[in-house]
Amino acid sequence: MKKSTFNYIKDILKDYPNIDRYIKERELELRIPSKQDDLNSGIRGNRVSDSMTNMLITIEQDRRLSALERNKRVIEDNLNNCDSDTKKIIEELYIERYPRYKMQGLVDNMLINCGRTKGFQLRDRFFENVADDLRLDK
Repeated sequence: MKKSTFNYIKDILKDYPNIDRYIKERELELRIPSKQDDLNSGIRGNRVSDSMTNMLITIEQDRRLSALERNKRVIEDNLNNCDSDTKKIIEELYIERYPRYKMQGLVDNMLINCGRTKGFQLRDRFFENVADDLRLDK
């Protein structure tokens, strides 16, 4: 796997605990856009404005919002489909805000039921599954 792809997935996992907040903030930005002062704001146009329809179209078409939702869905699916050792490795090394252990610490404290090499293989397999689901180059 390319280092850039690995780091991209690592960044997604770091942001995973906050992704719901990011989605809500983005939806709020789209629902209540910041209004710029317009010199011609007093002039009325002849176009009827349907703001609710425009808002729904922008929420559905927003690339950033759809990317956040896709990332959340892919990470959740892969975490639900992996075994307990892989889940523990990913949560401890990448999702925790302040990780207490590295891979060797997980093995030494018997938090995972495999060796260090097998732990790295489980992590790599998880990252490859995420890359496949996100359609990223490996």
